[in-house]
Amino acid sequence: MAVNITRQLLAQALQRLGYALLLPVSILPMAALLSRLGQPDVLDLAALALTGHALFSQMPLIYAVAIAFGLSRQGQGGLALAGAVNFLLLSTAFDTLAPNLHGDMICGLLAGLTTAIVYPWLSRQPLPRRWRWARSEVACLLLGAGVNLLLALPLALGWPVLEQGITLLASELLTTPFGAFCYGVLNRLLIPLGLHQVLGSVIGLGATNLQALASAQPLHAGYVAGLYPIILFGLPGACFAIWLHRQRMQRQPQGALLLTLALTSALVGITEPIEFLFAFSAPWLFLTHALLTGLSLAICSSLGIQVGSYFSAGLLDLLLSYSAGTHSFWLIPLGILFFVAYALLFYQLLGYAPLSLPSKPIPGSQPTLARVAPTDPQMLAIEYLKVLGGMDNVQAMSVCLTRLSLRVRHIDDVDQSRLLELGCLSWVVLNDQQLVLVLGPHASLIERQIRMLAERQSVPLGLTPNQPSP
Repeated sequence: MAVNITRQLLAQALQRLGYALLLPVSILPMAALLSRLGQPDVLDLAALALTGHALFSQMPLIYAVAIAFGLSRQGQGGLALAGAVNFLLLSTAFDTLAPNLHGDMICGLLAGLTTAIVYPWLSRQPLPRRWRWARSEVACLLLGAGVNLLLALPLALGWPVLEQGITLLASELLTTPFGAFCYGVLNRLLIPLGLHQVLGSVIGLGATNLQALASAQPLHAGYVAGLYPIILFGLPGACFAIWLHRQRMQRQPQGALLLTLALTSALVGITEPIEFLFAFSAPWLFLTHALLTGLSLAICSSLGIQVGSYFSAGLLDLLLSYSAGTHSFWLIPLGILFFVAYALLFYQLLGYAPLSLPSKPIPGSQPTLARVAPTDPQMLAIEYLKVLGGMDNVQAMSVCLTRLSLRVRHIDDVDQSRLLELGCLSWVVLNDQQLVLVLGPHASLIERQIRMLAERQSVPLGLTPNQPSP
């Protein structure tokens, strides 16, 4: 029992860390675009190139701020500033003790983590009345700074060995076909848990990737080229297979929805809306997707194709990384082969694995997906609240790019039959109190509107839907 509780708490902590890492990762495409547009062969604007380089060079500081803020609870936004201060203290002390190591990124991660841990830990300690002042923000900030300064010495002593290990893993093991295959499979399998960002951040601590980051070059060039055929071609092929399958079964084909998901994956590399269609309801499809991803990375590694990625291996990423890659052209014919492979395999497997898409027969006149205009976000948020059982039924929620995670009091009060009408792409019921809505690009907007409505009604909404109610 204790082992299960520990495992659950660890998984929840890693999930929150994965969500916190999304903010700095989402800055990378903007920095890459500014850097590329400023080059002499494009717009030849030095100011744009310098701006992009400045963002890349300050990524460790951005990681510290994002992790400290992302892991903090509501009302503790001041921890973002504490994360920045602690990073400056830790990195300065580390550089003084070990001046020739690439330690800025690990300093950023540790500063953010310690900042987010120290404050709630101190606030929970039972203290005598005369020591209550120690729970103030100033005392917590001082304690966090002291902890980071104490970390500098063991980090300076232990980091050389860890850096060599991570560099060996990233530059030697993962660049082999088998290593690339394992990385690709694990990267996809961690997506439902929100932990793929943690994996990418740990691997990115190698010296090769840190040097690429400092010079505004694409990351993980040796082993992530295989993601391009999957994201640009493979997952759109899966959407095509789903459309064909629904036509064969005389069900509503949802062509507009599937086309939107395919374009979202291919253009900007956001794959979660597609993967969440079958990650929970059809695990065999998801396992096939993970294995095909590993196969793509292994093939690219065998052929010597090396194209890095700034963000998520979509078309925008390919345009930015094409000139810096090796054998970049071969990603196109390889991607076409994976489009065919996904379409054929998924079409066959869909006969055995159901999907979370509603399976209504094709009527005489097909209704529209959404009855509420997306141009009115407040009304759309109100309609979602009605479907979720009202404001009193919602206990906590958090947003992660395209999906909204929720904890409700009673799952039976959620009218799942109306989610599709409001434009929800897909949804997954995790247990009796938790569900995930895949809303696409409107997820953040709807989350903000619901929080605004909750504040007007003085209803507290938590930020940790993956934690059980007290």
